Amino acid sequence: MQFVTKCLFLYLIITASWVHANNDSNEDSLIAVKQDVVWSIIPYAPIHILDGPFKDQGFADQYLRDAQKILTGYQHINQVMTPARAWYQIAKHDQLVCHPSALKTPEREAYAYFTQAAMITPVIRALIREDDWKKHYQDKTSINVSEYFLQHKGPIGIVSLRSYGEHIDDIIAQAVRENKNIVQSSGRFGSRQLYEMLINGRIDLMLEYPWVTAYFKKIIKNRHDVRVMNLNISDFPNYTPAYVACTRNAAGKKIINTLNRFISQSIPKKQNRQRMMDWLDENEAKKFEVNHLEYFKIAH
Repeated sequence: MQFVTKCLFLYLIITASWVHANNDSNEDSLIAVKQDVVWSIIPYAPIHILDGPFKDQGFADQYLRDAQKILTGYQHINQVMTPARAWYQIAKHDQLVCHPSALKTPEREAYAYFTQAAMITPVIRALIREDDWKKHYQDKTSINVSEYFLQHKGPIGIVSLRSYGEHIDDIIAQAVRENKNIVQSSGRFGSRQLYEMLINGRIDLMLEYPWVTAYFKKIIKNRHDVRVMNLNISDFPNYTPAYVACTRNAAGKKIINTLNRFISQSIPKKQNRQRMMDWLDENEAKKFEVNHLEYFKIAH
């Protein structure tokens, strides 16, 4: 009897060890089959904020965290890269790569899948000091960039090798050929340098998104307490839709389908538009909310 008891005890120990080992093996297998997806993190605050007091609080940072929570079964890899690099990686098809703040073009649709519009973003504005605005524009809310160059007004600042949209790029290229008064700044912090030049009176005008200027107002010390105005650019729309884009293959399509369901559920929520409104001044935020509600046909 004692012998049988010992055998039974030994059997239970071996069985428990096997079950435990088998469970560990199954868990390891589940971990192993998670597919890698690389997310492009654009070093352009406040889309993504990589450092400083507002680190990880950019509007795309917040959106991406929510999106990744519902994309279970993936190993999410956040990788800092320029927009050009992001599109290059997506087009190569070597990895599953997704861009969380993408603008859609027919050319890009040839190598990337896009979600439905996830949000809208205000377009480029012309930035001017309030005193100059009152002096030269007499409360006008828009500016014609072509006329600005034709009238030989003060220096305008641009970031070199940056695209401001086809229409503005053509105007700038023509102005450069004609040796107009253009100040170019380069590098990752080129736009910030121009903003500091604007508030210090070294340039009269610069081109930038309103959410970027709102970020600058929070992080740059304005020693002269200069107020900067955002002017609309003539013939520009008020906003442009933004999407999530992924590598154009079966894996990318699967992520896009899951995200479309997530987007449909999140679009009507105040939190969805608040992410952008938090990075706009009061005037821009009001305009944005009206445009957002109208674009997505949300009752208000």
